[in-house]
Amino acid sequence: MAPPAAEAPPPAHKGEVSYALLPASDANQYKLKRNEHAFGAQPLVHDPPVYPPSLVGAGLPPTTVQVKAIINEAGTVIDVRDLDASSMPEHRLFLAACRDVVMRWKYTPMTVVQEYDDGAGNISQVEKTAPFSLDYAFRFELVDGRPTVTAGRTPPGS
Repeated sequence: MAPPAAEAPPPAHKGEVSYALLPASDANQYKLKRNEHAFGAQPLVHDPPVYPPSLVGAGLPPTTVQVKAIINEAGTVIDVRDLDASSMPEHRLFLAACRDVVMRWKYTPMTVVQEYDDGAGNISQVEKTAPFSLDYAFRFELVDGRPTVTAGRTPPGS
């Protein structure tokens, strides 16, 4: 008699997701004046969210949640807005996972430099920090019943 087949291990009850920076539409981009340029707005702390443990056993299809991170002049996230119009009950749990982690993200401040020409060939610069926002898409996925992470983040400005 053959030994009984081994059962697959139960799915893990925690997981992570991949995320990608969404390209900004012209309407959502910070508008620089002709004599301005900007730098900074680079991520310092950017951990991914955790797949909601209560949903791991539900066997849901891959789900993408889009959010807007609102960042103040100091580089601190001050709000996370839902960009989806989903009425699916699990959306609120995925959104909460995104919001929980994104509120802890940190960025270098965005510095806007404005150059002035006095007409005599003397150029001066004025620097200021400015608030900004970035849109992200988070992909929550189960592969063989286990939460997985797929690589993917597009750097700001690309």
